[in-house]
Amino acid sequence: MSNTSVQDRSAPESMPVRVTDPTVPTNPWTPSHSEEEVRRYLRAVREWASVDWNEVYDDLDTVLNGEEEISHHAAGPSGGAPLPNYDNHALTQRFLMALNLLVARALRDKADEKHPDIAALIGQARTLRAEEMTGDPGQALGLVRKLARLTLDLAELLEEAGIVKGLVEC
Repeated sequence: MSNTSVQDRSAPESMPVRVTDPTVPTNPWTPSHSEEEVRRYLRAVREWASVDWNEVYDDLDTVLNGEEEISHHAAGPSGGAPLPNYDNHALTQRFLMALNLLVARALRDKADEKHPDIAALIGQARTLRAEEMTGDPGQALGLVRKLARLTLDLAELLEEAGIVKGLVEC
């Protein structure tokens, strides 16, 4: 059995009229960011590259190599000893990207609520991310070393907590 519909084509079909609801706001949408900010965000997304953890660990070896064996006190006064020749800007950017990912991962898994040591490192990361690179090579080197140490410590604690495994998942 089939269902047949009969339409009256002699009368024009009228469209229902919707009455305006005064409780529904009708303000036009305005963007939350200026055009310049949106362009800056788009540039950042286009230039974004994932963290190469092998490169980060190579950088950690370069910056922190031998740090535990020889303290600056045991080495004596620095009196004109040449500073290591690093590309501080590139190292800083790589460590900052790695820290951002590690902090985001820790916060996503609420590691800061479960592990006070991780919460303390997240606080240190926020403080260090706010520091600016100065023109002074000694201060720049100090910032790079702090970022390296913090990156390594946070990665190790997150791995111990089971939040990351071999830093492949980050």
